[in-house]
Amino acid sequence: MKVYFYLVFVFLLGACSVTTEEADETSRTGDGSASAPVELTVGTAKSGATGRYGYSYYKFTTPSTGAGSYELEIASLVITNSYSSSSSVIIYIYSDSGYSTVLDYGDSCLASCTQYFSYKALDASTTYYLRMYGYGDLTYSLTVSKGGSEGSTNNPVELTLGTAHSGSVEGTNYYGKSYYTFTTLASTDNYTLTMNNSDALDCQLYRDSAFLYVVDSYYNECTPGSNISDNFTGADASWNTPGSGLTQGTYYLKVEGESSTAKTTTYNITVQAASAL
Repeated sequence: MKVYFYLVFVFLLGACSVTTEEADETSRTGDGSASAPVELTVGTAKSGATGRYGYSYYKFTTPSTGAGSYELEIASLVITNSYSSSSSVIIYIYSDSGYSTVLDYGDSCLASCTQYFSYKALDASTTYYLRMYGYGDLTYSLTVSKGGSEGSTNNPVELTLGTAHSGSVEGTNYYGKSYYTFTTLASTDNYTLTMNNSDALDCQLYRDSAFLYVVDSYYNECTPGSNISDNFTGADASWNTPGSGLTQGTYYLKVEGESSTAKTTTYNITVQAASAL
């Protein structure tokens, strides 16, 4: 009987020890869940936490005039019990509540930092979802803010012919774009684009709202550089010959930076019919 009691006692003690070690591995509870993410308000800080090997779930909704790039500031970051010396957290951004369509992700954040999600343009009045993975036990403050680029493929900024628009684009020559649209007059005409940008920019003119098909490119793209001034002449009449102008309709303009380092470039942009000059 004594031997039997001793074996039972040893077994129970061992089980308790295993349970304690597993609890130490995931000692902190994360925020929210995939079915009930914590809501973040754009421009307002929110304290949060993520456990080691665990996930936290968040969401935010862009304002009605808020198409463009967004950034996530991770401030007051404290990490303990980490298993990585190079990263503390991975942040994924999704376009759907099922957390299945990843738009981008960021990591390698060992201290307080800002994630730019490749300066992707987000739509206005749209909810996006964040999932954070912890390499250790984390506490932090999160703030989602509007970035320096404006418009998106679904919500381009509308330009009024002959009226300057104060705009900006944030990113590099590979990432970061601003999106615009304008409608031409009834008669076919050439159109001028002028910008007072101090840093080098580039642009492309498209004929479809998905920003997929450029108007014949040779005479309808900006010459990259500062203080852009270019003419849009419509479909090329023939090889190396400009067209007779843009026909009536709606056109779509994408502006992107040419810098190898991330920066925000501001400018005034004006599109105007040549006949109105």
